[in-house]
Amino acid sequence: MTMEAYALCTQPISSISEWRAAIDAIGFDLKLEADQIPPAVSGHLPATWQGRGAGFECSVIPFSDLAETYPETDFGGPWACAYAFYFATFPACAGTWIAIAAGLRLTGGIAFDPQEDKLLTAEAAIRYAHDTVASIARLEAQFGRNTSL
Repeated sequence: MTMEAYALCTQPISSISEWRAAIDAIGFDLKLEADQIPPAVSGHLPATWQGRGAGFECSVIPFSDLAETYPETDFGGPWACAYAFYFATFPACAGTWIAIAAGLRLTGGIAFDPQEDKLLTAEAAIRYAHDTVASIARLEAQFGRNTSL
């Protein structure tokens, strides 16, 4: 099953090197292996987390599309830049939430997890990423590393 998440930013992430530095600054072991980021590219962004493939789909979308899809959610927008993330494995889930948390720390904004119907500030998204990593570790210990979402 594919899951989704969104980052609503006050400005676009300006470069892959800035995004990588923001990931390092919040203390996660995620390596973005892409050369460019949306909107220059769209689709799969390769990444490695704890030595495992943790890539995810990422694209820039119009904020209005998100607002129309989730009309019951008050996003406090409009936002200058909306990133859509899609993922289907535990490592990609970790990669997505780490990337979102770092992106928000870098640009300002909020994250949206539609599965949980949660809006998160940058600091809350960092905590959420830590919680996600811990949950994945527990689930993989219980069910094995090859388990998917």
